[in-house]
Amino acid sequence: MAKTKLVILSLIIILVSSCGSVKTASDFDSSVDFTKFKTFGFAKESNNLKINDIVKGRITKAISQNLENKGLIASLNPDILIDLNVQTKEKKNYITNQIGISGSIGRRWRIGSNMSTSNTQQINQTEGTLTINLVDAAQKQLIWMGSATSIVNQKSTNQENLTKTINEILINFPPK
Repeated sequence: MAKTKLVILSLIIILVSSCGSVKTASDFDSSVDFTKFKTFGFAKESNNLKINDIVKGRITKAISQNLENKGLIASLNPDILIDLNVQTKEKKNYITNQIGISGSIGRRWRIGSNMSTSNTQQINQTEGTLTINLVDAAQKQLIWMGSATSIVNQKSTNQENLTKTINEILINFPPK
């Protein structure tokens, strides 16, 4: 019985954790002519991100590939400065499962019995938000911003998943 409960709980945890989705959002300054921007570069402030250099490298690589695919060119004297911000917060999720059994015996006079149990488990997770701010380098004004929020784990920070997430963030850049 205890083994069955453990298997069921494990399956629920796997299903819940695999259903995690990335929430994205973006916004822009509608008065800006985005066709005038031809080059991009990363702001020096992006070097102060509180993430490891491997993940930071994956993020900058994915952003660079996305923007280059859209016709922009990486430059040391860019039209657009890319300022990155990463924030994390601890999040608690709860999973409750219930198992119940009932039965009865007898034909004419029935005797019945019920038994049920429930178990609630707290799962601590880290939720991360990556924000990409695009700044007009000449005017020093924010012209576009996009962000993604999801549960952070080893799988979410591999190159393939980071590239997918960044492509989702930048899907509406440049605005049409």
